Amino acid sequence: MSPSLCSRTWAAVSAATLTMLVTAAGVLGVAGSASAEPLAPAKASDAVIRAAHFSPTTPGVDVYLSPFSGSPSRQVWLSNVRYGAVSSYQALTPGVYTVAMRPAGASPTSKAVLSWTLNAKSGTAYTVAGVGAGSSVRGVVISDDLSTPPAGRGRVRVIQAASRAPVAKVSSTDGTVIAPDARFATVTQYATLPAGSWQVEAVSASTPTVKAVTPVSIRSGQITSILVLDGKSAGITMRTLLDSSSSGTLPIDAVPAGAGGTAVQLVHRGASPVAKALVMLMILAAVATMWWLDGRVRTRWSARHVRALG
Repeated sequence: MSPSLCSRTWAAVSAATLTMLVTAAGVLGVAGSASAEPLAPAKASDAVIRAAHFSPTTPGVDVYLSPFSGSPSRQVWLSNVRYGAVSSYQALTPGVYTVAMRPAGASPTSKAVLSWTLNAKSGTAYTVAGVGAGSSVRGVVISDDLSTPPAGRGRVRVIQAASRAPVAKVSSTDGTVIAPDARFATVTQYATLPAGSWQVEAVSASTPTVKAVTPVSIRSGQITSILVLDGKSAGITMRTLLDSSSSGTLPIDAVPAGAGGTAVQLVHRGASPVAKALVMLMILAAVATMWWLDGRVRTRWSARHVRALG
């Protein structure tokens, strides 16, 4: 085979192969994304942690998570977290950590708005949050009970982060009381309720009265937090947060996030078996294309060579 013909042949083969492999990689990436499992601990011995912003008077913050011992980390864990936002759970190696919040975009070496300690224990879930208003803002560690409720029932708690309702009664519209006197900047204990669809209202104990109503769907084995928040311009509002589903997986309820902080890992599975099989078929097709193109060129070259000799 002549050098020029070889070059053209392998250029064609390489182009065809590259196209197929790039397509295969795209399929693997898309399928992997679509079939990714919810975030979960890398090991049963890990802790899980999420961050939240429950201070209505505090602008957006960057959240830092650093091992308590050793050199302090200056790497952003979550960036520009705003009032009412709650991140997804992430796996965390047990140990003592420092949680710090700085104004969004501030220098990592600047003074933190809040700084507090988390003692993460194996097999335990936590929400770290800034709570309160004005000069009373503080950092807290909330223990999340993600153990599965009894069959046919779910667990609900109230996270009271509405400064316009210093004390609020949270109950279903049929009269079932979930939290009789939820105070601002506090978290109630879990209440176990029958599975079903509920209309839940929060009413302030102060005058003038502020009130909010939201539908809450409680499924068997599900754990839900009801967030009571200040409205954008007036009054209060509510929304629900899925803490744990009946399947035992941790939900994704993401906020804008920066690079993962020290000792924080996101763990999920890759592409599904179907996607992997499809990629393998594409690779085999690429190999077959190489073989076919090479055979065609060799056959044409042999025919030309025979005519030339004749």
